[in-house]
Amino acid sequence: MIIAFKNNNNRGFTLIELLITLAVAGILFSIAVPSLSKTVSNTHQTSVLHTLFTHLNLARTQAILEKQHILLCKSIDGVQCITQSAWSDGWLIFADTDNNKIVNGDEQVIHVQQALPGTIYLNYRGFGSNDYFRYFSDGHSSANGTFTLCSDSDETLAQSIIVSRTGRVRMDNKTGSGKPLVCS
Repeated sequence: MIIAFKNNNNRGFTLIELLITLAVAGILFSIAVPSLSKTVSNTHQTSVLHTLFTHLNLARTQAILEKQHILLCKSIDGVQCITQSAWSDGWLIFADTDNNKIVNGDEQVIHVQQALPGTIYLNYRGFGSNDYFRYFSDGHSSANGTFTLCSDSDETLAQSIIVSRTGRVRMDNKTGSGKPLVCS
């Protein structure tokens, strides 16, 4: 014997309930998306900052270990230094044994960094040339300097890497003198 129960309480959503639910979801979504976008941008920029921080420490370590000058320079193609480009176009780290700022056939290329995404740009300001950054064989740097990383999407997210003359590298969201960073 089969017993069937009839359920008369089956009920769907009314059109009004569905529209109210969609309106609330739309409001919550419009609040969350800009915040999420800023978080993603900040995370990506921080990742690039850590990459540069690592490369500066790598160059310093190589200079000390190999007892030779290591040069960081702007590079578009990863083969040669190009002063007309921007640091955001990429950089090159190599052992500049003859101190001519040119990668010769016998000089070791340590790392090639490709161009940064279009929304992130990188500037370097230091004493001397803003196109090159050198570590000497004792780990000292060629100059005090600040690499400033900015985003087109939000200039308030500016971050910097400050390199002292002793070669020490540190991250900050202020300039070396403690002033707020300015993207330029």
